[in-house]
Amino acid sequence: MKSFSYICAWALVLGCQGVTPSLAGESEGSGALLLSQKGIQASSATNGIAPTQFQNVEGTLKEIQGNVYVVEGAAAQEPIRVEIGRDTAFPNGEKEPGQMLQALISTSDGHALIIR
Repeated sequence: MKSFSYICAWALVLGCQGVTPSLAGESEGSGALLLSQKGIQASSATNGIAPTQFQNVEGTLKEIQGNVYVVEGAAAQEPIRVEIGRDTAFPNGEKEPGQMLQALISTSDGHALIIR
């Protein structure tokens, strides 16, 4: 029984190695995941599909063109086009032109996963 407890403890420790501080506790703000300016990479080890890159975008929503948000930010030299779909999450409600937003988008096609 004692060895089983050690195995469970090691499994828990090793399983938590991939949890980043921003995901572990979002007490500092609801946008903790989006505040990082680093890209996030997700891949599937089982099916051999190439990894997908994600990027954080922050700025002011300038206009809405159908299912595309045009965002201007201080870091970007030109406006960024962010595609919105049925699977895009709006935890703080949908945005209107002139409002600040943070978005997690796919670098391959500009599709937004979440907009705050």
